[in-house]
Amino acid sequence: MSHTLYRHPNLEILEIKNDSITFILSNTDISVANALRRVMIAEVPTMCIDLVEFEANNSVLVDEFIAHRLGLIPLTSHKVDQFNYTRDCSCAERCDNCSVEFKLNARCNDHSYSVTSLDLLSQNDHVIPVGSSDGRPDTVIPIVKLHRGQEVKLRAIAKKGVGKEHAKWSPACVATYQFQPKIVINQNRMDELTDRQKEEWVQSCPANVYQFNAHQRQQVTIEDQMRCMFCMECKKKADSLGKPDLVSIEQKTDKFIFNVETNGSLKPEEVVLSAIQIIKRKLTDIQTQLQDTVN
Repeated sequence: MSHTLYRHPNLEILEIKNDSITFILSNTDISVANALRRVMIAEVPTMCIDLVEFEANNSVLVDEFIAHRLGLIPLTSHKVDQFNYTRDCSCAERCDNCSVEFKLNARCNDHSYSVTSLDLLSQNDHVIPVGSSDGRPDTVIPIVKLHRGQEVKLRAIAKKGVGKEHAKWSPACVATYQFQPKIVINQNRMDELTDRQKEEWVQSCPANVYQFNAHQRQQVTIEDQMRCMFCMECKKKADSLGKPDLVSIEQKTDKFIFNVETNGSLKPEEVVLSAIQIIKRKLTDIQTQLQDTVN
């Protein structure tokens, strides 16, 4: 009799910030972890400028250069599901259901003027350059610098897309995972070392996983094993001290630590949830096609 193993993946959030999320995906295998990572990078849809029409440009940058910079400006895409892909829309060319129009009209009448993402005016309040609402200096993106008498006037069209079409549509700047470490210190071997050797061994770890405290009874403890990068420097140091079994470092093959950073177009939790929904939809489609084939 054959037995089928059913897994029920769990997701534990460790930290959420405005532009990043760290979580643990457990009770699954590397195929699911890698699928989630790839979908977050390449298949979560966002809005980006894809077409630029220039009316005037006598700046130091040619039209193509400015158009490329405009395409790389992240746009808020929290309502992206309300838009159609251009290829799926019923309109003849473009409409409000599949695109958003931007206008930029900047002219320098003084010594110099920096054209930024704040100068991009959107016709849809839900799709604007990231940082336009708060105007913080760290979120304003420069486009071109104008000198006296120079101007840039253009119309841009933002469309819905995904990262596998072009990287500008990817909401994730970073999407990585690593196995969760399992570290065990052999206290019998540790007690055979001098205090100086213990301190040297603790300092051999570049990620500060271990802690040495001469005032504590055990003296050497694991401060935070989640910091482990599997560089094995502590193992190499243990070998040099003649204690190869001083520490054991293993990888939990059913637990993965994810770190995802976004460009601001979507919240980090929105990227994760959207990726999960896309994977579920893909699996449902496969199941439906298999059932149709069998029947």
